[in-house]
Amino acid sequence: MGYATLKDVAERAEVSTATVSRVINGNSYVSPELKEVVERAISELGYVQNAVAKSLITRTTHTIGYVTADIANPYMVTAARAIEDVVHNHDYNLLMCSTNGDPKRESQTLKMLMERKVDAIVLNGSGFNKEMVVEMSKQIPVILLHRNYADPQFCGDYMGSDSRKGAELLTKHLLAFGHEKIFIIKGAEQASTHMERFEGFAAAMNEAGILVDKDYPFQYGCDFTFECGYSAMEYLCNMADKPTAILAFNNTIALGALKGIHENHIRVPEDLSVVCFNDINYRELMTVRPTVYSIDPTEVGNIVGTALIERLNDPTLPNRVFEPCGELVAGNAVSAPTHSFGRRIT
Repeated sequence: MGYATLKDVAERAEVSTATVSRVINGNSYVSPELKEVVERAISELGYVQNAVAKSLITRTTHTIGYVTADIANPYMVTAARAIEDVVHNHDYNLLMCSTNGDPKRESQTLKMLMERKVDAIVLNGSGFNKEMVVEMSKQIPVILLHRNYADPQFCGDYMGSDSRKGAELLTKHLLAFGHEKIFIIKGAEQASTHMERFEGFAAAMNEAGILVDKDYPFQYGCDFTFECGYSAMEYLCNMADKPTAILAFNNTIALGALKGIHENHIRVPEDLSVVCFNDINYRELMTVRPTVYSIDPTEVGNIVGTALIERLNDPTLPNRVFEPCGELVAGNAVSAPTHSFGRRIT
């Protein structure tokens, strides 16, 4: 058993391999009668053209790699679908890969994609492997999705998320309700989005006269995952001095936190207010709806897809930064602090 080859088709059709090749590629004249014989043999054998071999000649695989730290994040899936819709119209396919935020797995994935000769890569990276990413960007088009690498040698585009502004707005929203003990659930510290969101949070708090530095007591850090949000709630429940609000650094963290909140019978917003960065899919169907800083992943995907095609058509384009505007979308999970959470738990 195995794949049918060009030679198998030629033998079945009783023609030369060159004739089969001309029929498949359609770049030379073949009589209608002979073409029908070859196409019948292709159908009977289930022959599929060897894309790898073809790419050696055309120097393109018409494939784009999409590498994300968390493929379970609905935001990343929605963005990928929008990218795919754009590039598909230009005869490119999207190959999705997930690294779980693991630098070693990310390195292996990027190496695999380069070995497969993909034409471009969209990377939502771990924050590591900077040298590898920079070197790749000199060979094929690379677009960084929401996580940047501060390296002047990088050649490509960056899709931002206005992280600092979003964190500032979410923090000021909580401050306006009277919250001062705001518990932040951070992401991976090496990721640019983490640093930008922490800076935005700290700026808003410091402006309100509340010092935020590395010793700020109401913080929990791990990574941008559901498990991170869930474990943060276990940590929070064991704190002697309880916070009155939570700011989750992304939507997946927020969902994990909400599970922990539910299991610990914490009332929202009576005991604890909740806000997060990035919208939550079908949030309107949820009983507890956090206030979010929302950036449309479909818009992001459309921009990235268009930028990919532009850079594939013209690799000499200068580095570009795209940063679509987000908006604060209120839910029902924020109210003035009552400090009832600390009294009920203790």
